[in-house]
Amino acid sequence: MLKLSVRLFSLLMISFSLVSVSVVNAQYIVSKNPKDVEYKPYIKLAQNTQPAGQSDVSALLKNQTKSIANAGTVTIMTLRTIGAPAMVAAHNLSTLLDEGERFENMRVIPVVARGKVQNLWDILYLRGIDMGVVQTDTLEYLKNDPRYNSIRNRVRFITQMFPAEVHVVARKEIQTLADLEGKTVSINAKGTGSSIVGTLIFRRLGIKAKLINQDTNRAIAQLKSGELHAHFNVLGKPARPIMRIKKEDGLHLLPIPFTPEVQELYLPSKFTNKDYPALIAEGEEVPTIAARNVLAVFNWPSNHERYKKVARFVEKFFTKFDDLKKPGFHPKWKTVNLAADVPGWTRFKAAQDWLDQNPRQVPVPSSASRLKWEFSAFLQDTGTSAEKVNAQELNVLFENFLKWRNEKKNVAR
Repeated sequence: MLKLSVRLFSLLMISFSLVSVSVVNAQYIVSKNPKDVEYKPYIKLAQNTQPAGQSDVSALLKNQTKSIANAGTVTIMTLRTIGAPAMVAAHNLSTLLDEGERFENMRVIPVVARGKVQNLWDILYLRGIDMGVVQTDTLEYLKNDPRYNSIRNRVRFITQMFPAEVHVVARKEIQTLADLEGKTVSINAKGTGSSIVGTLIFRRLGIKAKLINQDTNRAIAQLKSGELHAHFNVLGKPARPIMRIKKEDGLHLLPIPFTPEVQELYLPSKFTNKDYPALIAEGEEVPTIAARNVLAVFNWPSNHERYKKVARFVEKFFTKFDDLKKPGFHPKWKTVNLAADVPGWTRFKAAQDWLDQNPRQVPVPSSASRLKWEFSAFLQDTGTSAEKVNAQELNVLFENFLKWRNEKKNVAR
């Protein structure tokens, strides 16, 4: 019995020692000032228990401060879809621009988001958010909101980003958008770019469908069961959720013609067998439209610390922009024109200042070929290739370009 008691006492003492060391290390870790006298014994103990081969703890944390951790850090709201071009783009920026021993010079943090509408609200109201990917039709969507003028004055754009195609997945009996009159249609989850596009398209075409919010995975299942007739998903092609649809599922991609009702807001695009081999036969095409996107930012005053942080990001981003066109980054960076204007949006001052101070980065040709150059830049801005659209669509694009160009001149006057 005595031997058993001694053994139990020994085990208790060992346990107490282990707990003490854990507490001591925990006290050291949460200490904001390792130089404080009361923490010196704990620092020494922590150093003594440091595994061989690891750097000295106090040396590692010696110069770590809140100001250093936040000095060069900026955040970008992306999307909620893993692997989406907007999310990949933000990760590319992080890979290219993160700099410093502790990333104190620059650190780009991509943030998983609810959607492009929510991104705008987060830029305006959520603490710690600097930038976000926002669809350009968001301002059109909010035109009837009493806060519209205030919102427009408080948000700016840094550059255009990748356009995203509009996918309308429908049951086989639905052959045109007009067939959705009176039918139940999902415009994706609340706060997403899809919910904007779906609302605006039906509004502009005068089609009265029953619109509901449902995320893509659940919507596809409900399409198969017959609970839904169609579903909107705005995502760069090829989109993974659409690629997972099988031929035997009885679903197809609904065509969206590039009609006058949508030309003001969107770009012409199309789907082919290369994009979705299970849904489109070889040699066939499904016309659709694409939504423009921008990297948006709060309109901070130029003397504000947040403005200075974003301005530093802009300088590094624009200076290293050509590196993003190299292998290892998303191929759609090659379609981005930093200097392209975005109708209805005003550029962030630091971005415009950089473009004005670096004209060689966006060379302007002679006046004789200026109109042709401007139209080519306009096509690049919209992510459109002249070789991939027919003559009628190209004429419509040129008319839109001339209209945009004239509006820009009138504003300048």
